[in-house]
Amino acid sequence: MGRPEVKEAKQQYTVMLKPSTVKEIDGMAEKYNSTRSRFLASIIENGLEEMKSMEKAGLFKAVIISENIMQKFKELLFSGKVSLDKNDKLEIRK
Repeated sequence: MGRPEVKEAKQQYTVMLKPSTVKEIDGMAEKYNSTRSRFLASIIENGLEEMKSMEKAGLFKAVIISENIMQKFKELLFSGKVSLDKNDKLEIRK
């Protein structure tokens, strides 16, 4: 199904990406016989539709919360405040 096609003028936008990310995008676009621009537009439009569906189902907020938890966990892990012991049990230091 998806969004109904709406004819409107396209505009150009600029985003900052790592060269390695662009290389991956170009590889995928080539694999599917597309241009970088068309491939990215498709990814963004499809991703937006998925996000709307997740939001309607109440899942998007849960995804954001879990990403925040993982980010905080990584910060604690790399700072040495959290680690796993030899039995794979979580150790938390103050």
